[in-house]
Parts: sequence; C-alpha cells; structure tokens
Amino acid sequence: MSSAYGKIARPQPRSTAAVTLPIVDRLKDGAAVRIERVDAVSAHAALIPELRQLLNYEIEQGNTYPQEEPLDPTTFEAYFLSYDAFVALDEAGSLLGTFYVKPNFPGRCSHICNGGFLTHMDHRGRGVGKVMGRAFVKIAPSLGYKASMFNLVFANNVASVELWRSLGFKEIGRVPKAGRLKGSDELVDAIMFYYDFESL
Repeated sequence: MSSAYGKIARPQPRSTAAVTLPIVDRLKDGAAVRIERVDAVSAHAALIPELRQLLNYEIEQGNTYPQEEPLDPTTFEAYFLSYDAFVALDEAGSLLGTFYVKPNFPGRCSHICNGGFLTHMDHRGRGVGKVMGRAFVKIAPSLGYKASMFNLVFANNVASVELWRSLGFKEIGRVPKAGRLKGSDELVDAIMFYYDFESL
C-alpha cells in the first residue's frame, strides 16, 4: 500500500547513531517491557498475524485509524511492515503492543517520519503506549529522521491526545471534520502532532 505520494524512499543519509535493541522500559505497575524489531525475517516474525489482528480490530472499531476495511496479510505487510516496525513484549514474550516508523512525505521532505501505534486490547491502561512513545522518540532519529508528524490523531481519542502532549509533541494544526468515525453522529476533527528530534 503506497501513500498519496506513491512509494516513498527512506531518508538519506541514514544516521550512524543507531539505537541498541532491545530497549527495556517499565510499565506503570513496574513490569518490564522490551521493544524489539519485527519483520518477516526477525525472531518475532511469528507475531505478524497477531499484529494484523490488532490493526484489524482497531479498523473495525472505527475510531482511531482511517481505513474502513480489514487488511489481508499482503496489504497489512505493505502498510505496517514496509519500513521499520517494532513490538513491545513482556518478560514472557507476550505481545503488549506494536508501532511502525516510516516517512511521512517523499523526497525533499522524507526526513519527517510518521508513526502508527497499537496497544493490545488486553493491556490498555498499563502505560504500554507511553513506553512505545518513549521508544519511538529514541528510534526514529537513529533511522535518519529529523522530525515526526502525526497527521490524524482524532480529537475524541482522549488517551492518544494526552499521550502525545505528555511526551512533548506539539500541536501544529487541526483538520476540521477529518473522520467519519463509528459512534459519532458528526465528523470528527483530527489534531496534527509534531516532534523535532533535533531539539532533544
């Protein structure tokens, strides 16, 4: 699945300041979390069907992602795993959440990335999103990105809005009536969040 701009090349040059994985962090309750890379050839490739299930669950809920139809395996891999993707795992290796990092724009603007985040429905409210957000802020600049921009954080997604504010992301705009979301009689605005990695 390509963007509105078609297939986007990775930013160049990629940074030499790579982040060492796994990143280890802790949830609100003190439980350890590991952030590790996932792709079709990684040690965690077996989790890919579960990642697709998480995304399709969110799509079917109709409140956080813009897609309207569940993604088949090929379409999911093209959308979620086409660049860099990561999983949050507990000490037993169970999936807590996942996120991707990829260019938001092509060519002259490919140094600005985008991210997509999913917390497993059984682990919400534990701080998994915050752990993944902290990891994102470390990982994305190591991949060569200078900044991040989230295009569509729906205004009624209170947990997500509060998360990005708490991590220092700046609100740089609002898209009026951006989403036809389930459970809402009116079109919902989306907030655009921006993070300048060079200000770290």
